Amino acid sequence: MIVQYLYGPFPVIELGDIVLRELTDEDAKDYFNYMSRPEMTAFLTEANCPATMEQALEEVRYWGNLFRNKRSFYWGIAFKNTNQLIGTAGFNIISPQNLRAEISYDLDYNFWGKGVMLKSIKAILRFADLALGLVRVQATVIIDNDRSIKVLERCGFNREGLLKKYEVVEGEHKDYYMYARVL
Repeated sequence: MIVQYLYGPFPVIELGDIVLRELTDEDAKDYFNYMSRPEMTAFLTEANCPATMEQALEEVRYWGNLFRNKRSFYWGIAFKNTNQLIGTAGFNIISPQNLRAEISYDLDYNFWGKGVMLKSIKAILRFADLALGLVRVQATVIIDNDRSIKVLERCGFNREGLLKKYEVVEGEHKDYYMYARVL
């Protein structure tokens, strides 16, 4: 089932006042503005924090090209009325033969705690279940990112383990949890 959706049009998901849509080059400015904030950098590797507009454009193109290259689905989270990008979410990788994917996401600090990411992840998981037939969706999360952990748990993810010194964040090796939602 996954392949048929990779060769169709990009799946837009409308969620009231927000829309999950394809990423475009025009999103780079908004992406740069929120990803370079100190509230974000505390939870991200240096490679995931664009230092320049050019790096932000490269990152937005990378995520957008996952679908264009028939590899995965990654959405821009935008306001329906203004099209302003306030976050991204999707599958870093999909393993069609194993019906497995890894999800990641980010959201502008100004919209934390407002239910935007919870609503977005639930919609993406419905797509994963109904359209793609995935049986496992997994995520890694730095152990002190309480908000992200709560989103995963509210979406039916369970903690499976601890990944010691998994990634370098702010110059230090950090521990991460592995979460998964298995049908």
